[in-house]
Amino acid sequence: MLLFIFFVSTSFPVGSAITHALDPSALTFLRFVIAVGAFGVLLFVKRQWQWPGPLLLLKYFWLGFLLVVFFITMFEGLRWGGPVNLGAVFTLIPMMTAVIAFFLLGQKTSIRLWVGLIIAALGAIWIVFGGSIENLLNFSLGKGELIFLIGCFSYSAYSPFVRKYHGGENLLVLTFWTLIAGMILLGIYGFEDIRTSPWLQLDWSIYAAIVYLALCNTALSFYLLKFASFRLPAAKVMAYTFLTPAIVLIIQSVVSGSMPDAKLIIGAIITASAMVFLQRSSN
Repeated sequence: MLLFIFFVSTSFPVGSAITHALDPSALTFLRFVIAVGAFGVLLFVKRQWQWPGPLLLLKYFWLGFLLVVFFITMFEGLRWGGPVNLGAVFTLIPMMTAVIAFFLLGQKTSIRLWVGLIIAALGAIWIVFGGSIENLLNFSLGKGELIFLIGCFSYSAYSPFVRKYHGGENLLVLTFWTLIAGMILLGIYGFEDIRTSPWLQLDWSIYAAIVYLALCNTALSFYLLKFASFRLPAAKVMAYTFLTPAIVLIIQSVVSGSMPDAKLIIGAIITASAMVFLQRSSN
C-alpha cells in the first residue's frame, strides 16, 4: 500500500502538468489503452488468459465505470485546482469507504479507526480551505475540488465492490477485464473528443507522462490495490491515502526548489498523523 500511495501521489503533479494538453476523456482513454496492453502482454506470457463470462463482465463494467468517473474528474479537477488541494480531497476517500463497506459488506469500523479518519478529514479540510476559518464558514470550495469530490466518492466504492464481486478468479485477470471495461466505456463517452484530439501535435513529454501514468498509476496501482483489498479491511486499505498531501508537497518542493506554504505543511502533517495513529492502534 505504501508503493500504491506513492504512485497515486505522483499522479497529481504529473496530471496537473499535462491536463491542458488533451481533453480529460482522451487522456484517460489513452491511459487505459496502454494499461490494457501491458496487462494483456503479461497475461499472454503467463498463459492465464480466460474469458470471464457475461455475469462477471457486467461486474467488471461496474468496476470500470467507478474508475472512469474517478480519473476523468481528477484530470478535470486539476484544470481548476492545485495538486496539493486535490490530494487533500483524496484523503476523504477512507471515510466514504468505511460507510460504503458497512452497508455493502457489513464491515464495522472501530472507534480507533474512526478517530483516525476524522483526524485525516480535519487535515484535508484545513488544506482545501487554505487554513481559513472564513473560507470554511462560507464553504468557499473551489470548482476543481468539487469536481474531484464526485470522483473520490466513486473511487471510495471501488475497494468494497472488488471484494464483493471477487469470485476466486486470478487477480491479473480481474484487473485486465476491469481495465478493458473502463476503456470501452471511455471510448463511448469521449468518442468525439478522442477522435478530434491533436495526437500528432503533442510533445513527446506528454506521451512520456501518459505512459508513466498508465503503467505505474493505472496498471500497477490497480494490481496493488486489489492485492491489498483481499487482505485488509476496505477502510484500512484506503487509510494509506492520508499520506498523499505530504508526498505531493515533497514532490512539488523538490521540483520547484522552494518551500511550500506553511498552512499546507500544517494540513499535511495533520493528515499524515492520522496514518501514524492508525498504524500504532493496529499494532
